[in-house]
Formats: sequence, C-alpha cells, structure tokens
Amino acid sequence: PATTKQQTPKNNMSDDHEPRRRWNRRNSDGAAWGGENSTNNNNTDDQRTRSYYREPVQISAEFRERIAAAARASIVTLTTFSLLVFSGQEVLPVAWIGNVFAISVLKPTLGGTFLSARDVFVPMIPVALISWAVSAALSVSSTEVYRIVLPFVVALAAMVVFLCPWPHLTMKNLMLLIFYLVVSNPLSLKNVATEDVSSSIQDIGPFFVPALVGTICIGLLVSLLVHVVMMKFARSTTASRQVLILMRQVSHETNQLLLSLTRYMQSIGKDSDVARQARTLIDYHTRRRSRIIKRLGDYLPAMRTESRLGLSNEGIDIDAIEAFAACAKKQQKHAELVQAATTQTLLGEDYTSKNSHVREVKEIVSENLGYVLERLALEYSKSETVFFFINASKEDKEQIIHDLQHSMDEYLQAMRQAIHDAEALLQNNDDASRSTAGPMIRVRVTFLALFSFIHELRDVVSATKATTDKSDKVAETAIARLLSCLKMKWLWKDISKRRLATKTAVGLSLASLWVSIPYLNGHLAYTQGVWVGVTVASISLETTGAAYTKALDRLWGTLIAAAFSLFVDKVFHVNAIAKLLTLTLITFISILVSNPNRPYASRYAATSVGSILYGSFDNKMLVDDYVPTRIMLIFVGVTIFLFVELLMFPRSSRTIVQAQTVQLFEDLEQFFYQSSKSCSAISSVSGKDEESNDNFVDPLWMLRHGHKEVDVTSSLRDSVSAVKKTFALAKVEMRPGTLEPSLGMNVSLDDVGYDRLLSESENMIVQIDLLVVTLQSLRGYYCQISKEHPVRDLQWPSLVSASLLRIAQQLSEISDEFRLVFPHGLFRPGASNITSIIGAVSLFRRFAQVRLSILADVEDRHASYLDLDDIALSGEGARHTPGFRLTLALAVSAMLGVAQGLQNCGRHLERIVESSFPLEEVKCNENYGHTTAIQFGGSGDSNDS
Repeated sequence: PATTKQQTPKNNMSDDHEPRRRWNRRNSDGAAWGGENSTNNNNTDDQRTRSYYREPVQISAEFRERIAAAARASIVTLTTFSLLVFSGQEVLPVAWIGNVFAISVLKPTLGGTFLSARDVFVPMIPVALISWAVSAALSVSSTEVYRIVLPFVVALAAMVVFLCPWPHLTMKNLMLLIFYLVVSNPLSLKNVATEDVSSSIQDIGPFFVPALVGTICIGLLVSLLVHVVMMKFARSTTASRQVLILMRQVSHETNQLLLSLTRYMQSIGKDSDVARQARTLIDYHTRRRSRIIKRLGDYLPAMRTESRLGLSNEGIDIDAIEAFAACAKKQQKHAELVQAATTQTLLGEDYTSKNSHVREVKEIVSENLGYVLERLALEYSKSETVFFFINASKEDKEQIIHDLQHSMDEYLQAMRQAIHDAEALLQNNDDASRSTAGPMIRVRVTFLALFSFIHELRDVVSATKATTDKSDKVAETAIARLLSCLKMKWLWKDISKRRLATKTAVGLSLASLWVSIPYLNGHLAYTQGVWVGVTVASISLETTGAAYTKALDRLWGTLIAAAFSLFVDKVFHVNAIAKLLTLTLITFISILVSNPNRPYASRYAATSVGSILYGSFDNKMLVDDYVPTRIMLIFVGVTIFLFVELLMFPRSSRTIVQAQTVQLFEDLEQFFYQSSKSCSAISSVSGKDEESNDNFVDPLWMLRHGHKEVDVTSSLRDSVSAVKKTFALAKVEMRPGTLEPSLGMNVSLDDVGYDRLLSESENMIVQIDLLVVTLQSLRGYYCQISKEHPVRDLQWPSLVSASLLRIAQQLSEISDEFRLVFPHGLFRPGASNITSIIGAVSLFRRFAQVRLSILADVEDRHASYLDLDDIALSGEGARHTPGFRLTLALAVSAMLGVAQGLQNCGRHLERIVESSFPLEEVKCNENYGHTTAIQFGGSGDSNDS
C-alpha cells in the first residue's frame, strides 16, 4: 500500500492553468484515413499532406481465428470439388453434397471434427440402407402409386427420425435430408408432365445410394485430413493443444485472483484506494476465469477423442487434465463467493473513513491475514504447477503438498487470531459490535470461500493419489451398447419433441407434393422439386424463433450464392479451374465475414455456390436456367414451413418467457416459506449429552462434507427444484423468443432487460443452493452440540427463520399484486394500465428495507453473542464455535444476497416495462375541446384511462 501511494500521480493543476489536452480525437470520424494532426501549423502543401494520419488498426485474436476458420473451409471446398469433379461423376455423383457435409462437420479442432463426422457417419449407414430399400420398393410399383404413397412415407420418416432416442442420432435434419433425397429423387426425375421432357432425363441408376454415401464420406475425410495435416505445424488444430493453452490461462487468472485478494486483505482499513482497485480486479478475474473454464469444458470431449485415436500431443496426461478441469470448476463456486463478499456491498456497513470501529476491525484483519494469505497464494501456485504442468518426482510432490497443508493451517490459525483480536476489541462496546457485524460477516465469508478454494486442490490431489492403483473399468461391448439403445424409451411423451416431429412431418409431406404432382414437378420445378422438401428438412427446428431465423438466413444465402454463381458462369463459362478457384474464394470470404450469432447464412451461401454450379443431378442444366428455379423452390419451401410453423402449430417462446417471469417469483415465495419452516424446526433438535465427534477438529467439516448426511424436507427439495426448472425454461426460450417474428400480436422482448433479469436470477439460484447447504449445516451442528451449549440460548435458527419469512412475505405481496395486474400470468400489457403495472413492479424496491431490517436483527444478536461469558474462543468450549459461526455468516450473506438480487430484478422489470410496453392511448375530452383527461391511480377500468 505504501508503494502504491508513492506511485499515485499528483495533481499538477493550479488555479491559473487549464487542463491540458491529451488526445485530439474530436474531429475523427473513424475512417481509415482522416483527421489532421493538430501539431502541424505550417501552411505548405508538403506539410499539409503529411498532416493526415492513418487510424490505428488492431489485429485481434478473433480476426486470427476467423482467418484460420475461413482458410480451413476454403481448403476443404477446393479439395472436395477437386477430388469429385475432376475425377468424373460417373461413379460418385452430386459432388456438391459432399462439400455440404464437409463444411457442416468442420470444427475448429481435430477431435471436434471427428466427433461431428462420427455423428454423421454412424447413423448415415442405417438411414441410407433403409431409404434405399424404401426407394427400391416404391420404384417397382407404378408411378401413380409412387405419387400417392410418397407424402405418407416421408411424413412417417420424419416422425421416426425426430422421436428416435438413440444417442448417436444427433444431426437429425441431415439424416432426414438424406432419406428424402434417396426416396423422392427417382420420382422427381421421371414424374414429369410431358414425354418430351421425360425422355431427355437420365435415370439415377441402381447404385445412386452407395455413390451418394461415398461422396459424403469423401467430404468427411477431407475435413479430417485438413486437421491431420495441420498437426505437422507448430500451430496445430488439435484439441489437446487448445486445452493446454486454456489450462495456462486458467492458472494465470487464478494466480491473479489470489494476488488481487492478497492486495485487498493487506490494504483494507489502511488504504481505501488500493482496496477498491483490488476489488475491481477480483471481480474482473473471477468473471474472466469463469469464461475460460467454460471453453475448457467444451474442448474436453474432443481431447478425449484425440487421445483414444492416438492423435493427441505427446506427453499429454488425460487424467491430470480432467482432474484440473474438475478442480477448476469446483473452485469457481468459491471464487464467485469471494467475489460477492468483497465486491458487492450487500450488508450496508459504513465506509472505513466514516466509522473508526470498522476501520480498526479491518486493520486487525489485515495485520493477521495479509501476509499469511500471500504465503498461501505462493504455495498454491507452486502446488498447481507441480501437479499439473511439470513432471515432478514423487518426493517433490509430497513435499509441495506438505507445504501447502502447512500454509493452510497457518491461514486457519491466523483467521482465528484475527477474529479473537477483533472481538476482544468489540466486547463491552455495544455500538462497535453493532456497526461491525456486517464487516465481520464479510470477512468470515471471504475466509471460508478462499479456504475452500485452496482445499479443492488438496482434495483433487489426494483423490488422484488414492485412485492411481485402481484398474480401469471394463469397456462396454458394441452389442451391449446396441441393446441399451433398443431399450430406450421414444420421445413421444416429450411435448416439444412431439411437436417438432409432427410439424416436420406435415411440412415435409406438403413439400413432397412438388415431386408427386406432375404439373408442379415438370412445368414449374423442371425435375428439381426435391429442393422444396430439402429446404423443409433443413430449417425445421424446435422453436419458432430459431426456425424463422434459419429460414430467412437460407433465403439470404441462396440469393447471395445465386448472384455470385451467375457472375462466375458468365465470366468463366468454360474454364473449370477458374470456377473452382472462385468457388474457393467465395467460401473464404463467406466464412470470414460470418456473424457468430447467425453463422448459417454465411455457411449456406458458401456451400450453395457449389450446389448451383454443380447442382443438377444429371448435370445437364445451364446455370441461367437453374438459378431462377432454385430460388423459387427455396422460397416455396420456406413459405410452406412457415405456414405450418406459424399457423398450424403455433408456439411462442416469447409467451413462455413472459409466463416464467411471473412464475419465478411465486416459486421463490414458496421456497422461502419452506426454508423458513425448516429453519424454525432446527432449534428443537435435541443435541448429544457429550461432544464426541472427532470430525469437528476441522471447523469446516460440516460445510464441506457433513451437510450431505443431513436430509431436507421433501417440500423444501421440491421448491428448490421448481425454482430451477422455471429458470431453466425461461433461459432456454429467451434466445428463440427474441428471434420470433413480431407481427404486433405480442410485445417484443427487451433483450437487455431480460438478459439482465436472467443473469440476476442465476445469481440468486447460486445463493439459494448455498442457503440450503447452510440450513443443512445448522441442523447438523444442533444435532452435535450438547444440550447445555450456551449457543442454544441465542436462538440463531429463529432469527434466520424470521428473516426468511420476511422475504417470503414480501414476495407474497408482490405475487398478489402481480395476480391483479397480470391475471393471465403473462408479464405483458393489456390487462391493466401502465400505472398499475409500475405500482406492482415498484414493490421490489421494498427489499432494500428488508435487507436493512435483517441486518439490524443480526447486529442485535451479534452484540448479544459477544456479551456471553461462556463463549470461549479456544479449548473444548469452542469445539463447534468456529464452524458454527462461519455457517451463520454464510446464511446471512446468502439471505442478503438474494434480497439484493430481488431488488435488482425489480429494476430490470422496470426497464422492460419502460422499453417494451406500448404507450397508453390518451382520449380527448369531448366537453373541453382538445384538452386531454389523464387519469391517475391504479384502480378503475383500464379502458377509461
């Protein structure tokens, strides 16, 4: 802190000096070339030319990733078409479909691409065989029978594909596309209106299906080959290399987090500026660490696949990497608890500069914990490096873990000493004990979270050592896996899956009419009627918003590809090599400029150019004739599916989000009522006559392990499950709800408002889980402490129960008011006027008073606790005291955190009402000309306002 003070810049401004100009960016318009240099005062032409400067260009990591992805996709396209087109299509027809599948399975890593290729190849074989058999059976029948049966066959196939529960059938749209191509294409080529057209069309031949499968397999192999070749370079695309990079990043963020926490502990009560900066860094590194851990988890399946294939980097220890990922994920919960305790003012305590008692307590904590924490952070960094990043000997590892355990014991002892010194200062001083209740809770929560954070590494190392000699599990045979798949229940009872299968079946059967009806297939589609069904099979998704967006992206991609294909055909009509190079170029550009949130449009444009240039099955159509037909058929397919989606099977994700927004607070009300009821019963739990449990040598035993042995009531468990289920449904439907078409029949979702509301709800669910753990721990402590223990006289469970009940009562009042203004259970306008809605939403502001009242009760009980003479801080009398008080601090912090979250939810709801709810219509008062009559208040009929 002293060094930081010396480095703080001084204020050089005086009364007779104006602030100096640091940047001259006022006239900059962001162009690549623009602006004049203000330091140039010469008027010569040469100087005036040099006065223009270039805006700085930043090459970010995202740009490099885009270049790499575009290069891989363009190489795949070039290689696939080179192998299929220039080798002739007599054996392997429809070269464009090989490129479509190659681009579809191409992922950033080798392992990810292999998993995608496997998900295509494994179900493709049985799907191709079944479709081949169905096609052969239909081909031997008459054309009239083929026409009649085809819509029913493809509808049945759609139902089977989308309701099948088999785990490898993940790319169901592609499998349905293959089935539809194989079954409908023979009828498409012979079911034309006139004999003249029919005689000019070749049959696809008896071996079309094997050739189609071979074309797709070539595309899959090319995608894998691109990654395999990259293994020879320093910047390989293996998942194991990416995992090692991410592990280093997680380790770096962890070290920076511990360093920031050390600076915070060393500066609290002494230097507020350094403490504020440290809190900002704690918040930053915690959030950044969470994002990196999520990316690390996404790469683990691909890394395991590479390891099984023998394609991972040498020296990779898969078990150690998975142990590191599991440890980091567990630690993140504790890191977020540290973040909440240090960066959020949940307890309403006074600032250090305003209260001398708070400052003195923080100084005591800083003196006891500051440098001990620094040594603990150093030992943790050494232990993490030894166990996960270098090949150390067994003796070195044992010594490192011994040093880490010694540092943890020192930190535990320093915490006890800090609490002892602080409470010795606060005893017999009622005002000081009350004002410092909040800071003491924050210190305890921070200590608990940090100690648990370090202990996770200790547990992982111990578990790794214990399981080193265990034999691996026997691998499951292929026959056993097949039998388990056959025993799976089909997805008919899943409402969303059943709706998806039904609407796809109806849409595909309608689309097949463009193949079955000769007039549509011969005169309008000219043997290309399969594209209507291909479009329906491709854009059918579970939610309306996602399907609508994909349909529009397919139209835009088709238009871009059509325009570019016409240009290429006009310029390079006979030059096949030039066509292939321009096809590679458009693939590179399309992937480079793709929108990460909507990548389908760019990817489809990249693959559609090839399907247009080489699009006809018999390769006898000119591009000029093929492009208009292709655009028309894609448009027809999109129109048919949207008709089925929006009119025949309407479903609104937007309505679901609006319903779950109201339902969430009612579920939270039920949870707090049940938790209050469970907590009130803790005081009546009978303790033991003697304290004999040796587990309590560790004060955190109950919070870390013991609570798992304590059961909660079924009502409390069901209420927690209901809250999580409601939140999960709202989160899943949020993105599709924002993508749904807005036709004025429902208000649009405010993206920012609902995103913040869901983020706040997710934080509250974390606090709810923590609250359940503390209730279990409290019950466990009361089962262990003796009947005569003085802590029973303070009735802490009654205080916690009353606080939970206070939150539940406020939620009950809010839910009752919501029932009046939203009688249909949907958070949208229409049933009440805006004044009534704002009045109901404003009730969330009362949680500020709820938090203060909870804190006031805790301060009173904390002062009474310090006045007890029987509470010792060491010896047998305090056997349960450290862990018990940590549990109480955690419970209070969780309650205040949820109350703070509910208050923030009110602000987010106010923003949603302000930004998305329409203005009320104000009618003119006929008796007073053009004077408007405005009605105030929340009562009365909304139509009279």
